Amino acid sequence: MSRIIYRKDGHIAYISLNNPERLNAINRNLVKELREVWIDYRDDQNLWVAILMGEGKSFCTGADVKEMDRGEWHLRQSLIYGDDRISSREYGLWKPIIAAVHRHVFGAGLMLALEADIKIACEDALFGIPEGRVNIPTLMAPFLTDYMPRSLAAELIFTGKPIDAQRAYQSGMINKIVSREQLLPAAEEVARQICENGPLSIWATKELFYRTRYMDNNSAIALIEHIAVPVWNSNDSKEGKQAFIEKRKPQWQLR
Repeated sequence: MSRIIYRKDGHIAYISLNNPERLNAINRNLVKELREVWIDYRDDQNLWVAILMGEGKSFCTGADVKEMDRGEWHLRQSLIYGDDRISSREYGLWKPIIAAVHRHVFGAGLMLALEADIKIACEDALFGIPEGRVNIPTLMAPFLTDYMPRSLAAELIFTGKPIDAQRAYQSGMINKIVSREQLLPAAEEVARQICENGPLSIWATKELFYRTRYMDNNSAIALIEHIAVPVWNSNDSKEGKQAFIEKRKPQWQLR
């Protein structure tokens, strides 16, 4: 059975974790398939936005403890940080991703959701980092403060106790809380709104948004010059301006 359900509908890619009997725990097969999906989504120019979900009762309970190495362990051979990575950014993927999550959003599953650009959660969603319960260091610790206050990150790491959707929303971790029935429709509505904008500008902006986080000012300006100028001078940019003047919807050609 495929551990990732991947389908395309117009400009939207639907990516769903499919290990429901293990509450979508991330195992090696799932990671390998997700790598292939990230690459396909990156390279398919007809796909402009992706919705990331989980099949069954939960979004993802984290890495599958049953497949974790015991004894001698190396980071680059690990389940999450090995040759096949779960992070979309490891593959130079700068297209938007919307995470639509429910129930358990734990450990590596939490990081997968946090790395999405927009996060929509069900009312029953729980966000946690339980690695300490099995004496596993939290490998995502260096990056957590990109997504939440330091004090909240410390609480999640050191107690292992999850927080509910309301607290996650109040802390800025997620964008919206909806009912289970509205989870996919809410994500699709955001996806459609994204598709109304010029894809080239959105992709360039996402790349700038993330790659410049740790850059000095001069390096960031140089990257802006490299990435933004070609998009600014593209045919789509001319079309966008002309469509605005003529009060019509632009026709994006990705050139």
